[in-house]
Amino acid sequence: MMALPFLSFALAFWLGSKNRKKSAIIAFVVSIVLIVVLAKYHITAPLNLQF
Repeated sequence: MMALPFLSFALAFWLGSKNRKKSAIIAFVVSIVLIVVLAKYHITAPLNLQF
């Protein structure tokens, strides 16, 4: 699940190397949004600890 931001950043880097500036910026913004959403889910998920 946390591989999605890595892959989208890789896509943004690849698009940037191919001189597709607008697509690279969109992929970068999507990556940032993915990190925020997944971090919020990860931080607020309850731990299922049983001792």
